Amino acid sequence: LAAGDTFRAAAREQLAVWGERNNVSVIAQESGDPAAVAFDAVASATARGTNVVMVDTAGRLPTQLHLMDELKKIKRVIAKGMASAPHEVLLVIDGNTGQNALAQVKAFDDALGLTGLVVTKLDGTAKGGILAAIAKTRPVPLYFIGVGEKIEDLQPFDATEFVDALLS
Repeated sequence: LAAGDTFRAAAREQLAVWGERNNVSVIAQESGDPAAVAFDAVASATARGTNVVMVDTAGRLPTQLHLMDELKKIKRVIAKGMASAPHEVLLVIDGNTGQNALAQVKAFDDALGLTGLVVTKLDGTAKGGILAAIAKTRPVPLYFIGVGEKIEDLQPFDATEFVDALLS
């Protein structure tokens, strides 16, 4: 795991706790450039023979162009560390945000070329109806849904189960 959220207070520590709980190495820096953290994580994984690197780039507002430019830089720097990377570009969206989720998917897909989605907070009253609009407008695969805060609450997306729950 790469702690690329170098601005939010306690972000590194939060990711370190999740890494420790799951026996996963976390690459972090005290402050600075998220792209440098991503590069260090790729270099560390290559040296250790690790097959997967996940970079937490933190929440980004698509209306903040400098933050979107930073994401593009992270993607470029990762490719410098490994020519074929990144292999996946996932966007994690909150299932409660409604139409804002569609705007986020459009903006991040335009900027980065999304390969998949993760939708969280589908454990409350939100049933994720916005997913139909996303599927129609930007058919980016939905890989996982979050239905709680434990690691087992991140579940593979099952379209049949989702439609059944949406219509019930």
